[in-house]
Amino acid sequence: MPALTYTRVATRTLEFLAGPRADRVLYRQVRRALDKLAADPGHPGLRTHRHHAVPGHLGEAVFGSYVGTGNGWRIRWTRADGGGIEVVAIIPHP
Repeated sequence: MPALTYTRVATRTLEFLAGPRADRVLYRQVRRALDKLAADPGHPGLRTHRHHAVPGHLGEAVFGSYVGTGNGWRIRWTRADGGGIEVVAIIPHP
């Protein structure tokens, strides 16, 4: 099971989603998706796909995974050194 690490942006988003004015359903969906990502990045429910041009990550493979269904949120991540996964951002999809 790959270890998850988080960028500062992803950490702030998780803190916001867990905060007092946050949407608890969305937070649970994000946590569930992160658990699936840690267990198996290729899990069919995540619908993981590669992004070919992400600002700031030129030359690195950056992947996007879905959070739940119908909420429009995505997890952007990349492979970290040592076989882990670095969560770059947790964002609403435009």
